[in-house]
This record gives sequence, structure tokens and C-alpha cells, in this order.
Amino acid sequence: MQTFQHNDSQLILVQQNLRSLPLELVKRHAEHVELLDLSYNCLKDLSWLAEFEQLRHLVLDNNRLHEARLRTLTQPLPQLEVLMLNKNEFSDLPSTMRLIRRLFPNLQYLSLHGNPICPDGLELQPFSGYLRYDYEYYSNYIAQSLNKLKFLDHGLVQRTYQYESFPIKSYGKQLIKTTSF
Repeated sequence: MQTFQHNDSQLILVQQNLRSLPLELVKRHAEHVELLDLSYNCLKDLSWLAEFEQLRHLVLDNNRLHEARLRTLTQPLPQLEVLMLNKNEFSDLPSTMRLIRRLFPNLQYLSLHGNPICPDGLELQPFSGYLRYDYEYYSNYIAQSLNKLKFLDHGLVQRTYQYESFPIKSYGKQLIKTTSF
């Protein structure tokens, strides 16, 4: 278990079994924190994030977050530029993108590796079950949803793919999987 760390602009509370950020920490740090890392917790409520008006980088990896938990944040954070949501439980691509677009309108970097909506093949299997165009469709959908985004997951945002034959409403709920030999 890591200990609580902070300096004037960073607050790191990794692996603290937090369900929400305690009010006393919000009051003490919200005015000046630019980077907040709450990885490996059990966050259920994000409403307090609106108090962090200087926040530029937010890391929420490994928190079992999904769309309903993101909805607990009711006010946008227009200053946020980097959002890390790796290894959570986001499963509906259109809903997730609507929420992220509304809550973080100036996002420049987003990472969603290890979520059901991300066909990244990070299961570390010898043969990925995803086809290359699954990831291209996913990244194009996100690029079209977030026009200020520059980096997605592990690379520059590409805005050149067109996959009109994919049903947008069902994508992200069930990915097309194949077996490669």
C-alpha cells in the first residue's frame, strides 16, 4: 500500500481504498492541485471533482468505474487536459463519449486501455481476438466525438478512418471478435 503523497500541485492517493475523496482533503487541496492520481481505489462518487478548478491531469486507473459513476460528476471541468481511465468498466462507447465530451470539453489526452469499449488486445494473449479495424473504428469514433483530442491511448489521434457500415449504437456493447491462426 502506497502512502499519501502531495506537493503544491500534485496529490497522489494510490491504493487507499477510497470510495470518494474525503471533504477535508478536498478543502485543503482543491485550490492548487493540477495533477490528481487516485488509481487503484474503489471510487463510487466523483461529485467533489468540480472543486478542483486548477486540475489539468486526472488519473483514475483501476477503479471499477463505469458510465453511472462518471455521471456523479455534474459540473464540467473545462481546464482538464489529460484523463486516464485505464482498466475500468466502461462498456458503452456512445454513452461514455457523450459524458466525456460534456464533462471534459478541452481534453487533449485520453486513455481507455483495458476497458470493454477499447478493442486494444491488452489481454496479453498470444493472438488478439480483435481485428485491426475494430481499434480503428473505436479511435475514429472518439476522435469525431472529441475534436480537441490529440492523443488517444498510445498514439496520436487519427481522423481519417470511415466505417459507415458499423452500427454506432451497438458498438462498444459487443465487439466483433475473431480468432486468428
